[in-house]
Formats: sequence, structure tokens, C-alpha cells
Amino acid sequence: MDLNQTVLRLVGVILVVALPALAVLALLLVFGERWVAEAGVGMALLLVGLGTAGWAVVVAWFTARAFAQDVQDVVAIATRGPAPSSTSDPDEGLTGPQRQLSAALEERNRQISTLAEGVVGTSITGGPMDVAARVVGVARKVTSDPTWLLVVLQSADAGALPVGVYGDDRSGQIREVGELERWAAVGGQPERLHPRYLAGPWGAVVVVDTSADDALTAILLAPWEGRPEPTPAEQDLLRLLAQVAAAALEHSILYARLQAQTDDLNRLAAVQTDFLRGVTHDLQTPLTSIQALAADIGSSSGLSREARADLDAITHQADRLRRMVGQLLAASRMEAGALEPRQEVFRAKPVVQRTWDALRAANRPFRLHTTGPDQLVVGDPDRVEQVLWAVLDNAVKYSPAGSPIAVSLGATAGDGEAEGGRWCDIVVTDAGPGMDAEEQGRAFDQFFRSEAARRAAPDGSGIGLYAARGLVLAMGGSMELDSQPGTGTTVRIRLPAEPVGAP
Repeated sequence: MDLNQTVLRLVGVILVVALPALAVLALLLVFGERWVAEAGVGMALLLVGLGTAGWAVVVAWFTARAFAQDVQDVVAIATRGPAPSSTSDPDEGLTGPQRQLSAALEERNRQISTLAEGVVGTSITGGPMDVAARVVGVARKVTSDPTWLLVVLQSADAGALPVGVYGDDRSGQIREVGELERWAAVGGQPERLHPRYLAGPWGAVVVVDTSADDALTAILLAPWEGRPEPTPAEQDLLRLLAQVAAAALEHSILYARLQAQTDDLNRLAAVQTDFLRGVTHDLQTPLTSIQALAADIGSSSGLSREARADLDAITHQADRLRRMVGQLLAASRMEAGALEPRQEVFRAKPVVQRTWDALRAANRPFRLHTTGPDQLVVGDPDRVEQVLWAVLDNAVKYSPAGSPIAVSLGATAGDGEAEGGRWCDIVVTDAGPGMDAEEQGRAFDQFFRSEAARRAAPDGSGIGLYAARGLVLAMGGSMELDSQPGTGTTVRIRLPAEPVGAP
């Protein structure tokens, strides 16, 4: 609204109403002096007043809408002041208190936005000392005060977050805690995550506790000399800042601990893998020599029956040890990513029978049957034999003497990763003690052995199923286990296959 135009319109309306009345009064005084004298001055003024009022009603009837709007605009200007123009400062029409409130709201929005950006930008992966420096930087940026410091008086992990006074320097430089910081930490009945104003021998300071738990004692500290105590709004902002700082410090320490534990486990795993790889290679040479010597001795004549039986036992145990070394070697190659099985086409049934014969478990009933059409397995026959030896050896080792071992060969239509192809299923079933759900979930873990397995065979390595499953996966297959306590165990080995006679 244009104030000048409004005033001109109101003045015009007043003149339109008043000028005719003044003109009539002047005519009466000049030309109707006799009539005025007879009727009286009072009557003349009354008639003029009534005429003026009637004329004002007529004028108001035609100008009521514009007049009412102008009156409202004048009232608004008197109440709030004139509105700013489109090209002027947005706060031009505001009063002093309104300007202060607007500035306070803008500053609070800036602080909240800066705090939110600081929360997003504070990564806990850089280490607790880096997080401490970032917290100080956020505090200084949010409050526009470059004097804020973070004081760590007690640390849950002194190696990751040492005791000291931190600035926003992320180079890791800190200074020792002084008397001022110790006094500020305990002064004024500290309350967790609650800001407080303290005045003492070192001047005035504002302190905010940022301890997330009893294991970490830390405060944010800023000199406050010459400034009024923080307002309730400022205290709320500092409390929010303290909560963010406490959570960031706690999470960074927990992450540092977890990372240290992970590094230790990785180092132990690397040492273990190197040890297994070295032992595996070192055992291969003597085993080869033992088998060669046993073969030479076995080919000679004149051996007694007892000596030949002993030699046969030596050969069998050497072969068993060779297979165990093969498992260790396969496991080390899998972890190194150097395992590359061959891709050949062969029948599964002869491989299963040959593996069972190598176990020399003559006291065990063994059933091998085939369901459905005959299939040709696509994979590495030596690796498949290694897988079968691990599974059948476990079945013999952990099931009661004389209990049967069954192997079923079947075909399954392709699905999953071999969509459109076929699978050969090799299912091994025993009558052992079985496993519960937790043991089944860990059965393929490296070096895992259940309590029942340890009691049945104390000398096991716990690497057989781990290596077997890795070999099957490397050949594009899958390996699953189904077991219940007291009902035995069923192991299903699924390998890529193709029908006999396929081109």
C-alpha cells in the first residue's frame, strides 16, 4: 500500500463532504440574512448540520469500500509500521524487538544446520583422537566461538584416546590437563550432559559434560569472562552439542577396539594359514618317501604274513595322512584364491566306490544305489574323491561300529546358478549321534568340532568339511547338511552334470 495515496484519498473524501456544507452556510449568511434572523442562528446551523450529515451519508455510500480499506491500511501502519518495498531490506518494516527476534531465529537455524552437518561429517573410522578434534571444530563453528576445547580427564582406552586437552587440530597434538580444567570438571555440581556457568580464580567459564558413561570423563570448555550467563536457549543448544559429542566419542572408542580385535584376529589367521601351508608342503616329501618305500618292500618276496599286514597298515595310514595333508593344502589354496579345479566329465559311481574302498572300513555295511537315469558329473574327479573321502571318513569315524553307511546317486533338474542344466546329487547318510541346530550352523567352519565329535575322535583336525565344501563350491556345486541329535546325519553334495550320451 502507498501511504501517500491513502492519505490523499481520505483528504479528498473529507473535502467532498465538508465543502458543500461550508458553501451553503456562506450563502445563507450572505443572501439569507433575513431568514436567518427570523429562524434563528441555532435553527440555521441545525439545518446546515442535518444537510451535511445527509450529504456525508450519500458520499460514504459510494466510497465505503475504498474508504474502509484505507482505514484498515492506516491502522496496520500504526500497529506494525510501514511494509518494506520489494527492493529494500526484508527487515526494513520491523520494529527493534522484531528485528532482534528475526536475527535470533536466523542464528539458531544456522547453529542447528551447522550441528547437523557436523554430525554427518564426523566419521568414527578415523580414530577417537580425530573425532575429538572434529567435535571441537563443530563446537567452535556452531557457537561462532574459537575458544572451545575438549578436555579428556579419564579415558576408557588411553591408547586410542589419551588423557589431555584437545583443540580442533587433527594432527594429534594435545596438551596436559591443567588446574583450570580439573577445577572446571568438578565445579558447580556437574550433571551429565548439562551445561553450567562457573566463576572462580581463573575467571568465568562455561562447561558442558560430554561423558557417555563412567568409563569416559570428558568436558567441553570455553572461557566466558565478560559475557552474561548462557540463556535457556543457549543451554539447550549446548546440551544437544554435548549429546552429539558424547555419542561420537563413545562410538569411536568402540570402533577402535573392534578394529584392533579384528586386526589381531586377522594376524592370527594369517599366521595360522602360513603355518598350515608350511606344514603341508613339509609333510608331502616324507609321505611320498614312505609310500615309495612301502611299495618297494611290498613288491619283494619272502615277507611273512605278519610283516605284510604291518606293511599294509603302514601304507594305509600313509595314504590317510596324505589325504589329510591334501585337505590342508586345499584349505590354504582356497584362502589364497589359488584353487582352480579341472573340468572333466566322468561317472560318479566308480569314484564313490573307489573312495569307500580306500577307507578300508570292512566292518561297516555299505549301500550304494542309483536313482533315475545315469549322469556324468562335470568337475575335477580328484577333487570329488577328496570331498567324498572327507564326508565318508566322518561318517565312519563318528557313527557307531557296525552301523550302515548309505550313498545315493540321483539326478535333479537344473535350477539356480545352473538354470537350464542338470545336477548330480550325491547323498551320504550315516547313523551317528547327529547335531543340533547350532552345531549344524558351524559344521562347515574351519577347525570347528562339536563336543560329541571330540569325544568320538579326539585326534580330528576339524578341517575336512570346511575344505570339502570349498572344493564343491569351486566346482560350481553346493553342499548341505541335515541332522538331528540322535538320528544321524545326511550330507547332500550337488555337482553340475549332464545326461549320458549328451553331445
